[in-house]
Amino acid sequence: MSAAPKISVYLITLNEGRYLDEVLSSVRGADEIVIVDSGSDDDTLLIAERHGARIIQQEWLGFAAQKSFALEQCTHDWVLNLDGDEVLPTGAIEQLRELAASNQADGYWLKRDDWWFGDKLPGAKRYKFCRFYRKTKAHWDVTQYVHEHIHIDGTTQQTDITMKHYGYDSVHGYMAKLNSYSELKARVRSERNRKVSLPRLLLIYPLMFLKFYLLRGMIFSGWRGFVKAHIDAFYFFLTEAKLYEQRYRSKH
Repeated sequence: MSAAPKISVYLITLNEGRYLDEVLSSVRGADEIVIVDSGSDDDTLLIAERHGARIIQQEWLGFAAQKSFALEQCTHDWVLNLDGDEVLPTGAIEQLRELAASNQADGYWLKRDDWWFGDKLPGAKRYKFCRFYRKTKAHWDVTQYVHEHIHIDGTTQQTDITMKHYGYDSVHGYMAKLNSYSELKARVRSERNRKVSLPRLLLIYPLMFLKFYLLRGMIFSGWRGFVKAHIDAFYFFLTEAKLYEQRYRSKH
């Protein structure tokens, strides 16, 4: 009888102390926890040490490159990637171990419930992410500065595991994040010579608001869904505006 597959859990962190204890408690039973930290000055490292994590300091390389570096530090073939505000349900690690032992796929998708202002967004679309996979079959596209995703050289399957994602509990914090993300996304589009479009600049905000509010179910989340749909739509407008700004500055 073969031994049960060992699992490495890896996270990149910067001041993730608020939820990290709950996150790491949810992966209890994993064989290794790897934390790649880029200079936390809160209690992130103390929490990580308490959970027996192996901590590696690494200056910020960008989202995809930082995660690629963290992946390389894992010593086991099966790895699970989480963010510092994502919590697994009870029993998920053993469920993932059983999936790894089954050899039915090289990667597995997990669903995620987004919480905003301290509560789940009822009716909102539930996203899925490939977070559990063979290290030898996975790589990050380090040219993606933002909205990075893992590439799996093999088959993948969906699981019924749903992560709890705390996200942001203030408009200020969420706007600050999306302001930074829009800068990076505009940079990617500029480097890929994406053309600017005045109709797109004019229409992107109202169209994306309708997409988030109606098609992605935020209409069922009351005032929180209404506000979040506006902010998410504004993120797309900001990206277009910053792309225009970059093109303007390059000519003047």
